[in-house]
Amino acid sequence: MSKCKSCKLIKVLITISVGLLSMTNLQSQEIDPISKYTLAISAIETNRDSYTNNLSELYLGLGKALIDSKKYLEAKNALEQGVQIERINNGLDSLSQSPFLLSLADTHSQLQNWKQARIALDDFYNIHQQRYDDTDPFMLPVLDQLLEWFLTTYKLRTATGGYENLVVAERIGERINKLLPNDTDPQQSIVRYRRLAYLHYMIAQHLQRYGNNHSTGISFTTTDSSTSNSLRTTTYLHFERGKDALEQVIEILVQQKDTTSQQQASAIAQLGDWYLFFEHRQSAKKAYRLATETLYKTKGTEAVNPKLFDKPSIITFNSNSESDSAASERKLELSIMVSTSGKVSDVEVIKSDYQLSQKQLYNLKRNLRYIKLRPKLINGEPVKAAHRDFFPISLIERW
Repeated sequence: MSKCKSCKLIKVLITISVGLLSMTNLQSQEIDPISKYTLAISAIETNRDSYTNNLSELYLGLGKALIDSKKYLEAKNALEQGVQIERINNGLDSLSQSPFLLSLADTHSQLQNWKQARIALDDFYNIHQQRYDDTDPFMLPVLDQLLEWFLTTYKLRTATGGYENLVVAERIGERINKLLPNDTDPQQSIVRYRRLAYLHYMIAQHLQRYGNNHSTGISFTTTDSSTSNSLRTTTYLHFERGKDALEQVIEILVQQKDTTSQQQASAIAQLGDWYLFFEHRQSAKKAYRLATETLYKTKGTEAVNPKLFDKPSIITFNSNSESDSAASERKLELSIMVSTSGKVSDVEVIKSDYQLSQKQLYNLKRNLRYIKLRPKLINGEPVKAAHRDFFPISLIERW
C-alpha cells in the first residue's frame, strides 16, 4: 500500500472514530438539542471541510432548536450558514435551500426584520419558479406555504404592516385560484378553497377595523389582475370572492361519492356563516335551512352529530390547524346572548386568570362587536340563545 493511500485511510479512520465517539458521548449525556447540534457540527468541522454537504442538515436542526429557544439572532446566523453550504454544494438555485429559507423568514419575522423576511421568501419562490411556471399546478404547494406565512405573521405586525401582508397574500391567493381548476386532489382543493375564503375574511375584517387608508402606496386589487392600479376597494369584492370559494367547496363535496351528509351540511352551514358575517341575513337563513335539511336527508343520520347546530359557534373561517391554535389560546370564559343575526350581547365574564380592569372590560365588549357567532338553529331557523364559550384573552386588549 502506498504512503499516500495509507494517509487517506488513516484520515478516514480518524473521522469515523471521532464521529462514533461524539455520538456515544451525545447518547450518554443528557444535554439540550442546541448543544448536541453544536458538538456534532464542531466534530465534523474539525476533521473535515467546513462546507461538507451533510453539515447543512445539522445547521438546519441547530437553527430550528435556537428558534424553539427564542434565540432568533443566533438562529439566523446558523440558518444563513446552512444556506451557504447548500449553495456551494448544490448550486445557487437548489431546491434543497427551501426549508432554510422558510425558517429564515420565520426568524426574521420574530426579529421584526420584515424586509429581510421578504427577501428570503422571494428566494424561496424564485428557485421553484425556475422549475415550474405560474401555470403549473406543481406550484400550488409552494404558493400554499407562502400564503400561510403571510396570514400567520399578520398578527405580529402593526395595522400598516398587516395591511401589506394581506395585499401580498391576496396576490398569492389569485395565483392559487387560477391554478385550482387543474388541481387533481379534491381533498387538497377543498383545503385551498377554504383558505382562500379565510384570506378574504381577514381582508374584510381588516378593512372593517382600519379602513383602506394606509400610506403604503399599494392597495387591494379590484379586478382579476394582480397588478391592478385601481384604488377602488370594497368589502363587497371580498364577499364575492370568499363566497365563490366556499361554493366551490360544496360543489366538490357533492361530486365526491364518499362524502357524508354531515360534511355537506357543515360546508353549506359555513356558506351561511359567510352570508351572516357580511349581513346577508336572508341568504344566511336559506343556507342554514338547506344545511339542516341536508344533514337529515339520509335515513339514520339523526344520530351522526346532533350537536352540529344545537348551540351557537364562533365564526372564524380558519383552517383546521389555525382553529386548533386559536382554541389553545382561548382562556377567557364568557356568558353571552347570541341573537338570530349572530351578534353578541349581555356579556359576563365567567372565569379569567386575573381580575379585569374597567378598561379591559371596555376593550372586551368593544372588540366583541367584531366577532360573530353562528346562531343556534331549530329546524334550520336561527333562534336567540344564551351561550357560554372560551374566547381569546387578546380581546381585553385594545384593537
